[in-house]
Amino acid sequence: MPAGPRVLVVDDDPACLLILKKFLEKEGYQVTVAVDGASGLAQAQQEKPELIICDWMMPGLDGPQVCQAVKADPVLKDTFFIFLTAMEKSYIGEGISKGADDFITKPIDPLEVGAKVKAGLRLSLTQKTLRTQAQRDDLTGLYNRRHWDKTLAEACRAGQPFLVVMADVDRFKEINDLWGHRVGDAFLKELAHAWSALLEDPEILARHGGDEFACLYYRPLGSLLTLRRRVEKSLAAAFPFPVGLSLGYARFDPEHPLSPAALMAKADHRLYEEKSQHRAQLEKTRQG
Repeated sequence: MPAGPRVLVVDDDPACLLILKKFLEKEGYQVTVAVDGASGLAQAQQEKPELIICDWMMPGLDGPQVCQAVKADPVLKDTFFIFLTAMEKSYIGEGISKGADDFITKPIDPLEVGAKVKAGLRLSLTQKTLRTQAQRDDLTGLYNRRHWDKTLAEACRAGQPFLVVMADVDRFKEINDLWGHRVGDAFLKELAHAWSALLEDPEILARHGGDEFACLYYRPLGSLLTLRRRVEKSLAAAFPFPVGLSLGYARFDPEHPLSPAALMAKADHRLYEEKSQHRAQLEKTRQG
């Protein structure tokens, strides 16, 4: 049986924690608890729950502070956050302004808890699906150009060395012309699958447009060239025509950083040079 969604409950009242934990576990959720705001925030950062229920009034780090920290965290910011409070409803507006998504009032009503947790998780899943669709390419399932631009900018700000890689398929127009667009589409899907399977976190592959792909690569250039050969080998085994990929790259050096636009221009230039070499080699082969 698949594990249920992860729910974190943060409250300095042991009785309240026990009640909520037992009820939510009975409903099929994976529940963890924290007895104060600081430990609750630490657990959220470690376990990345789908939903957090947090008491408003706690010593030390209180509920609004926990909420603000969660919503400011790039990894946790989309976590559905429910305040638990016995205070009057006039505080709801303040809670929403801190980033909360909903409220549960004390004393606890299991029916209210169950309904709001279920609704919150359903809404969170819908939003996650929409975000995923917005950043994915329809054909290949890879990240799209919009997500690539965002990720490249974030990588530059992080200040770690990496390679920006541009790649496209040699003579892809001939594949479409001779074998049809359905085969061309199947080829791009297989390329996306074969390349993605060889990446390591946080490396990503995106479809930049047409038969052009962009990759954020954190390993040495030599391993990238090995990856290219392995992808070409996978494609050659799946399709009955010659397969080749042209690559261009640019290196991000934190000590002498280039902007995302400059990195892309440099990688594009090297890609153009390699494609020109491949065309020249093909022409020699045909003439010979």
